[in-house]
Amino acid sequence: MSSLDEFQARYIDELTAAAAVLGAFETAAQAEAWISGAVAEWQALDGAPGELAPAISTSAPLAAALIGWFNGGPVPSDDEPWLADLGQERLERVLQLADADNPNEVGLIFEYMLDEVHDHDMSVSLVGGALTGITVGPAGLADGVLDDEETSLAIHKMEQEKALKLVAEALSLPLDDLSPASEANVPFLLRRVGIDASVAGGGSSPRQMPERDAEDDAWCVDVVRSALREVLNSAPPEDVEHARADFAQRIEGRDPDALTILAVAGLDGAPAGLDAFSRAVGAYLNPVDLSAHTDAQFEALIELEPVDWTGVILGMTRSKAGAPPIDGNSLVTFINRAPEITSTIPKADSPRLAWAFEQMLFSWEATGVIDSDGQVTPAGRWLLPHAFVASLGR
Repeated sequence: MSSLDEFQARYIDELTAAAAVLGAFETAAQAEAWISGAVAEWQALDGAPGELAPAISTSAPLAAALIGWFNGGPVPSDDEPWLADLGQERLERVLQLADADNPNEVGLIFEYMLDEVHDHDMSVSLVGGALTGITVGPAGLADGVLDDEETSLAIHKMEQEKALKLVAEALSLPLDDLSPASEANVPFLLRRVGIDASVAGGGSSPRQMPERDAEDDAWCVDVVRSALREVLNSAPPEDVEHARADFAQRIEGRDPDALTILAVAGLDGAPAGLDAFSRAVGAYLNPVDLSAHTDAQFEALIELEPVDWTGVILGMTRSKAGAPPIDGNSLVTFINRAPEITSTIPKADSPRLAWAFEQMLFSWEATGVIDSDGQVTPAGRWLLPHAFVASLGR
């Protein structure tokens, strides 16, 4: 089981336990906010939206039914009194918060009524037309805004149709500026304004590869050259050429993994020599193009630093035959145990880094660094330091 599968399984268990809180809710708005967060966290783990409800249908049937409703299904049947109010709120008015000092920023407060009572509010922040914040809270979010005599804010009533159009346009743009808390409320906002989820974040947003720090790269290359001098000065074993030939066959057969590796490494075709093959092996050490990856994968992979890869390369090259299979967790362990590296990965960050490493391990199986059982191969122990030097030294 990969680290991602483990996280998803763990999340299912945690969500099942957390579903007990539904019995303590007093309003449908509370339930909607809870569902929104549950779905958002599942999607952050690359879980398919349609798979969450079935996964908890037996252990948490009400939560599963609510998630199904949130995705367009029928209202659940249960004894909870607030279920009758689900989806029955009415938008009473929209207030616009305008800041004279920042005309590019717009704040909207949507006030909802239920049974003629002001039930709850939702605030939406926009900068330059793009969403920057979504908050769901109790009634009265606008109260006290003007209490500060020196405030530059002004409140005006906005036509509902105009406000909904502004939100719809913002939802069609990239959602890059939202905090995790606000992103969790995107499904809530979509349902409130009656927009299909498929349009959210549909605009194009060019991904910016981070700039390399030449000094960091050089220091890490020096560490690997010094620590693995004997391997770097040795002739390649026969298995290396076999690995290169196998990878070339994958490319000829249009294997999707091999083609992804070529794109990540910035190579035009099958590597004809060891230098180019080393670049393919080290594709993710210094990636050129990560467009084939999801947003979550992209963000995780670009956070892996040269010093992280240094510990990984040292540990894998030094690993012995018969060692435990390589996975994301073992790579984090290599970093923490490398004597040449004085820093360690904090325990709280380990799952995130382990998951990031899991996203690229397919490339080392495709290039023969690890076998189908996850064991480092003899070719891999020779290739890894050469790939490191070739990739970070370019």
